[in-house]
Amino acid sequence: MILEGVVTTHDADGRLNVAPMGPIVDAEMTRLVLRPFKTSTTYRNLQATGCGVFHITDDVLLIARAALGQLEETPQTFPAERIDGAVLRDACRWYEFEVESLEDSQDRTEIVARVVHVGRLRDFIGLHRARHAVIEAAILATRIHLTGREPVLQQMAGLRSAVEKTGGEAERTAFAMIERFVRGEGDSGSANASREVRVRTGARLHFGPFAVGATSGRRFGGVGLMIDAPGIDLTVSAASAGCSQDQVECDSIVRRPIETALHRYRQTMPDGASLPPVHVRVDSFIPPHAGLGSGTQTALAVSRSLAEWECRMGVSTNRPAGTAVAASELARRTGRGLRSGIGIAGFDSGGLLIDAGKSSPDGIGALVARLEMPAWPFVLITPKDRPGLSGAEEREAFSRLGPMPPELTDRLCRIALLDLAGAVRESDFEAASRALGEFGTQVGQYFAPVQGGTLAHPQMRELAALLRYEGFEGIGQTSWGPTLFAMVPDATAADALTSQLAAMSEAAGCVVRTAFPRNTGATVAESHS
Repeated sequence: MILEGVVTTHDADGRLNVAPMGPIVDAEMTRLVLRPFKTSTTYRNLQATGCGVFHITDDVLLIARAALGQLEETPQTFPAERIDGAVLRDACRWYEFEVESLEDSQDRTEIVARVVHVGRLRDFIGLHRARHAVIEAAILATRIHLTGREPVLQQMAGLRSAVEKTGGEAERTAFAMIERFVRGEGDSGSANASREVRVRTGARLHFGPFAVGATSGRRFGGVGLMIDAPGIDLTVSAASAGCSQDQVECDSIVRRPIETALHRYRQTMPDGASLPPVHVRVDSFIPPHAGLGSGTQTALAVSRSLAEWECRMGVSTNRPAGTAVAASELARRTGRGLRSGIGIAGFDSGGLLIDAGKSSPDGIGALVARLEMPAWPFVLITPKDRPGLSGAEEREAFSRLGPMPPELTDRLCRIALLDLAGAVRESDFEAASRALGEFGTQVGQYFAPVQGGTLAHPQMRELAALLRYEGFEGIGQTSWGPTLFAMVPDATAADALTSQLAAMSEAAGCVVRTAFPRNTGATVAESHS
């Protein structure tokens, strides 16, 4: 059976999330099956920490506020006994649980959890028609992005009688709040106006493609990795009162891609759907044309935030909005993934990714492998004086290249699938470094005629030779560069290398940063301003 209640979870930084949820439970309450969407905070937290607390409560006002994103303050809690979690002080009973399995191949996940501790705070008052009606109304309100407002209001009209006849002050308050939310009026409207959706994602390293200029079979593909920095951190909220167009608050260097993504998203909304003007604030961004996947990550971050905003604002559309929109759909809507699917898959899941390439010109690369990457840091070196190829220059460079020889494709696939993936699976740093360096050398030799050498930037070629002389093997260029990367075994080695580079004249005029593998996809969170 499905039992409605409230789940508390923490993220990796200890921040509490409170969410209404109806897990499937057994008669003994020893197992819970939770089915959050992949873009929900509950899913991300359970994926990161593997534990949480399920509460049985008769506080329907809390359930309603949590469902509508209108928790004005964090409920009082105390520490759980068997897990690193938080228990709501006003719950009736609580069930501390640990995740046993997590299946996330679909947009809605299935998480099986084992109850490890049960506690009781007070008696459950018993069956109550008004409270059941409020819970049903709250569930209906979260679906107005799928059905529109009128069908929800019609169903709520049938629930109102139970609340009016059998409810107390808390039930009437909760039901009225839900009605205002569905209508977009009063307190609900002001809450919507102050609501923010925040999206954060990392950057992408692309180690190289498998097949270029192929006359048959799959094209492009390749292997790459998501890293935690530099990254995108942007927030979407309602535009200023009276504003008739989107507002963008960002560094001038990323204004154009932000505005382009906004425009393309709006252009591809279903017939009859519209979204009020929004305000986009960009707190951090990926430097463009540095080989770090800024174009795809920016477009996906903007479109994911708009999809979530569209869902939370209750915009009626002809397709699942918000949590149901996959990165692949967002990429098509914003014109990304023309060659590589690494950045799209990385936005969804993070990790080390192997892309089998495109079977059709307008398709998106097929992800065939995704691995958790060990915490081996990457030292990134980016020269400031010359960006990597993009746009027309990139297309022209591809046109000058002959087809990649089939034997080179075979060699690259072997290095990626057997040598690199195998070493990563076994956490063998030395073997992974050798594979990464060899992959970069082989790809670089193919691209040398159009980029001037195995690396695009002459300063990076000199630095790479020096680093190899020092014993570093996991060296390469990401995408068209000019960023050079060097994989090192741990944070101490990364600090030592960055200090060494800071003292080298050969690295003058470069930005040097350390990044760690990012094994999770983009995060989406809602807050109130």
